[in-house]
Amino acid sequence: MKIQLLDPLVAQRIAAGEVIERPASVIRELLDNALDAGAKTIVASVTDGGLEEIKLIDDGEGIEPEDLPLLCESHATSKVRELDDLYHIKSMGFRGEALYSIAAVSKITIASSFQGQDPYQITVDNGRKEAVLPGGPRIGTVVTVQGLFKELPARRQFLKRPSTEATMARSVLLEKALAYPERAFRFISDQTVRVDLVPTTRKQRVLDVLSLNQNIIPSEMLELYDTAGRFDLYAVCSSPALSRSDRSHIKIYVNNRPIDEYSLVQAVTYGYGELLAGGSFPYCYLFINVDPTLVDFNIHPTTREVKLRNKAEIHHQVVSMIAGQIKRSIPRLVKQEMESEDAPLLAPLYESRPAAHQSHHAGERPGRYEATSQKAPLDSEWFQKAKELLEGNRMQASRSTETDDVWAQQEDEQEFVYLGQAFNLFLVAQKQDDLFLVDQHAAHERLIFDEVRQKKHVQQLMIPLSFEVERDVDAYLLESQDVYLNLGIKLERTDDLLWQITSLPALYRNIESHVISFIQKTTGDAQEVEKGLYAVVACHAAIKAGDSVDRMMAVSLLTKVFALDEPTCPHGRTFVVRLGKNELMKAVQRT
Repeated sequence: MKIQLLDPLVAQRIAAGEVIERPASVIRELLDNALDAGAKTIVASVTDGGLEEIKLIDDGEGIEPEDLPLLCESHATSKVRELDDLYHIKSMGFRGEALYSIAAVSKITIASSFQGQDPYQITVDNGRKEAVLPGGPRIGTVVTVQGLFKELPARRQFLKRPSTEATMARSVLLEKALAYPERAFRFISDQTVRVDLVPTTRKQRVLDVLSLNQNIIPSEMLELYDTAGRFDLYAVCSSPALSRSDRSHIKIYVNNRPIDEYSLVQAVTYGYGELLAGGSFPYCYLFINVDPTLVDFNIHPTTREVKLRNKAEIHHQVVSMIAGQIKRSIPRLVKQEMESEDAPLLAPLYESRPAAHQSHHAGERPGRYEATSQKAPLDSEWFQKAKELLEGNRMQASRSTETDDVWAQQEDEQEFVYLGQAFNLFLVAQKQDDLFLVDQHAAHERLIFDEVRQKKHVQQLMIPLSFEVERDVDAYLLESQDVYLNLGIKLERTDDLLWQITSLPALYRNIESHVISFIQKTTGDAQEVEKGLYAVVACHAAIKAGDSVDRMMAVSLLTKVFALDEPTCPHGRTFVVRLGKNELMKAVQRT
């Protein structure tokens, strides 16, 4: 007999790996429980990056003594009673998997006082439960996790160095703190307070979190509001004067849960439109409140993947809210609109009509009608001149077709038809008798790469960025600081194996972690370093394989791709496949 049931302890630890990957996963789950308990103040502490100890203290309502033995049982929860409850989820936790999974891979002690009563505690050591004993805090709950993955050395060796793990845990706490500004959060690493956030408004909480690592001008951060019946939108976004080179600070929350939803990230960027230069992205923290019946978080234990029944509607409204309200924040554009409103009545720019969804500022009441832009009649002579000019430019830009190179054979004046997206990986276009498949990630990466190479404006950092390197990299940097200095990155050695960045190109600000990671593992000649660094920047900003791309963005991307001399990514790979009509006809045996 080859098939047999797994030992319960083995099965428990396998299942735990789906939920608990590293110390940050433990912090995330414990924070959810504290928030569900109504805690007003939450303190998270890690020692040795969380490998030695993780502790979370809260002042919530606590746990009843008789419930303590059930805490670390599989699928034991107080938040779901019936199947129907899964379609009305309002709590952060609901699966009953978190404590069970933590207890399977560590020694966990939970001590709690239920509503100020006598405290009790229980310890579960890697799946082995001990008795409930008196003792613990007089208010709230204290959870202590020790020796994470100690009995699973194979898992432990894949963890990063303690400082990195502590940073990840800190990021999880900040992510939760953004969703709950009315509560206090503190993060302690190796007995040093790293984060201390007091209760405040949502906008101020965003500013407080950003100020920990960024140099942000508060006046350039705007509040946006919108309501559309079944969902409400609120965002703290940067003005067009404040931008980044990647999407890392476009954060989406649904019912206070951070989610990964690329289509809504796209909606944010589309809302800014031409207000931001190509390759630039805003800061935007978008909070969406949706009827719980219209959203399903029950997909993955991390709950970062969701199903939204009205995603297209939300996407449209996000674009509308940002486009309208960001534009109104720019005095120059407001002035233009006001001047336009004074135009002759024969060419009206606005007409009042009922709107299904309204956008409004803070302090405004959503009105029944919204001013909707309408284009003025076109001047036929102007249109003809513009057409001639464009045609002339295309004629001048056309390349010779005398080469045998496949790419060079495609003349610029030829138009293409966008056919769609294949496998969320390739953009498919037809250009006369040729069919083109374009790798969306590699193509976007190349376009961003070309752009970043031209920007080297350097900024002195008010607070240097410190990091640690291995011995070989330390020796390399001692001899090759000029390599990075020529790229706008000024490095200084502060101690053995310790370095800091004191100056950085403005384009790289706020993606410091990726820059530091590159420096920590890179040695080579100046050309290799330059190309590698630019490739890293481009890669993190580009569309990813698997991302859904809408028609507007696809057409824009393909237009730029077809204008390239060589369709190769920064790594040297070709990202365009051309299929001729004749080849396809032969493949299906048609003549």
